[in-house]
Amino acid sequence: MEGHLLSANNVTTELGGRVILDGVSFVINDGEAAGIAGPNGSGKTTLLRILAGELATDVGSVDLPRNGIAGYLPQGWERAPGTTVGDCFPALFAPGDDGDPGSRLGAELADVAARLGAAQAPDVVSALEDEYDRLLDQLSATLPGAGIAGVREVARDTLGLRDIPATMSVGELSGGELTKLGLLNLAASNPTVLLLDEPTNHLDLRGIEWVQAFIRAFRGPVALVSHDRALLDACATHIVEIDPRTHRAETFTGGYSAYAAEKARREEEQWERFRRQQREERQLRRTISAIESRSRNVENRTIDFYFRKRAAKVARRAVTLKARLEREIDSSTHVARPEKAAQGFYGEFASTAGGASRLLAADNVAIEMGGRPLFSGLTFQANRGERVVLTGPNGCGKTTLLRAVLGQHPVAAGRLELSGSAVPGYLAQQEESALSAEEGRLTPIELLRRACTLPEAEAYNFLHRFLFGADMARTAVERLSYGERRRLALARLVLQGSNLLLLDEPTNHLDLPSREAFEAALDAFEGAAVIVTHDRYFIERFADTVVEIG
Repeated sequence: MEGHLLSANNVTTELGGRVILDGVSFVINDGEAAGIAGPNGSGKTTLLRILAGELATDVGSVDLPRNGIAGYLPQGWERAPGTTVGDCFPALFAPGDDGDPGSRLGAELADVAARLGAAQAPDVVSALEDEYDRLLDQLSATLPGAGIAGVREVARDTLGLRDIPATMSVGELSGGELTKLGLLNLAASNPTVLLLDEPTNHLDLRGIEWVQAFIRAFRGPVALVSHDRALLDACATHIVEIDPRTHRAETFTGGYSAYAAEKARREEEQWERFRRQQREERQLRRTISAIESRSRNVENRTIDFYFRKRAAKVARRAVTLKARLEREIDSSTHVARPEKAAQGFYGEFASTAGGASRLLAADNVAIEMGGRPLFSGLTFQANRGERVVLTGPNGCGKTTLLRAVLGQHPVAAGRLELSGSAVPGYLAQQEESALSAEEGRLTPIELLRRACTLPEAEAYNFLHRFLFGADMARTAVERLSYGERRRLALARLVLQGSNLLLLDEPTNHLDLPSREAFEAALDAFEGAAVIVTHDRYFIERFADTVVEIG
């Protein structure tokens, strides 16, 4: 059997004069899944785009399996005016197949079978057998039942995806629907390599379980960026960590838990070596100081040549020990003080004082989209200090409900009442759709100063609390990573002040330290919050009321 591999060889790249990756190398074999780890902005998405061929590397190369097809799932899709679902997901809506990826896989399977029957050379037969088995596994794992019925079964029964025509605008779809269509489009394109950037973002539990099964059944190499620890433990055979300080990569064997344990062990070991070295250096300095003090005392108390000569000899011993200490400090084996990695942003949601205790009330509310009912009979209320979590399958209307609270979508029936003292603050599910093209060209400092009158120095200091360095704070927003844009959106939300937070998948695109920092900020918030999320840990910890929209 001929093995396939995906490899990065000394990949080095700069963006906007800033080094992103420096000499990154690793190998992923058939049947292996590499989790790409590192904080937001460390270059994970850039690396996937280089592997997918969307970005060129300044130095180094990428090797794909022979005749390989890289299937790339990005974090988000551009929603330019007029863009249709068929434009974004061509493999699902190719002309002539009625959107039937199962039929394309079946046709490829038949073609390989025909070539297998005519092949004579043993190595060709072996390669075709491997290809036939891969196509068969792909067909059964991703599109049960094959044909148009098969893809509809996956979309409707497994992923809970409604029927979506190719002519529909992508702007009408939720983030979860876009991710699911992207995953189905990926499966339909029959790739030999999977490159997945946050594949569980916006997905409900059923969708997350399908992604996990899809990755585990895939026979080729998989490169996976995800902050879902359970997914990495279930699927990753090793973790490739990108260090944001050196921009280099290191490979760790095992899933996320094994990687985190090894990192903790190394950090503790480095601290122990550093402490031991500090003790030894302090003892050496005390010895040098005692020798020098003794020698000076002798020289000051006597003029006797014999004793002064012995004191000079003792002093030379101190000089020798000083030289030894300097050599140890300058040596390559000297242990520098371990640097503590940045642990997410820090900040508190500002809450406006006074006003009514009940900030939002929904009474028998019904919502429609394009004449299609999404839900009806919804009743709940949000009071100061309460956390109301909205759950339910993707596309059921959770995001539309938040927009209705803001007055951006009509209510079909019932009453949706905001208190006169309510000051809502909205965090959209997709920052790239919430910002205009003009805003995307602004820097974070300029965007922040537009949202609230601040001196430039004060705006920079505020952004620094959200892990924006000097270069990043002066980089166009459209060039920031999804995680960096998410932190910027949270910074704007924190700055504006609100007593009613409307948060749509707030932890999407955040790395784990930033998620924990966000949760700490929300925990201290005195106002009300209505939150759309599928994060079970978050729901168990924070939800006072869970409203399930079915």
